[in-house]
Amino acid sequence: MRERLRFKIDNDYGEIKILTRSVRTFLASINISSKTIYKVDLILEEMITNIIKYGYDDDKIHQIEVNLNITAEYIRIRIIDDGNEFDSVMSPNPDINIPLEKMKIGGLGIFIIKNISNNIKYKRHKKKNVLRVKIYTSDEE
Repeated sequence: MRERLRFKIDNDYGEIKILTRSVRTFLASINISSKTIYKVDLILEEMITNIIKYGYDDDKIHQIEVNLNITAEYIRIRIIDDGNEFDSVMSPNPDINIPLEKMKIGGLGIFIIKNISNNIKYKRHKKKNVLRVKIYTSDEE
């Protein structure tokens, strides 16, 4: 099995729901486990929300490209945007050993994505952010 999905969405929060619903439906149709679908959904929602919320200094419409490369062993997600440069891979991890009410806001979503993915890479290429996330399709970890 080798499948590819490609999407281009606008930097609009409503587009995230449409994207994730389409991805979930497709992954379920090719018998990807619900645990893996949940991970993909979480990655897409968290990362694209961050791009929309923090990536742009204007109110213009920007395109975000989302590509999924799906095999029997893994799913590779690539997200490309023209927002402000931000390397989420190098962002500091929050201190999870302090009480929740004392934690600073922000960073926990990226921390979770780093921990549920099997590989995550970032690069800036031709004035675009390119984030690559790989997760194995097996429920075994």
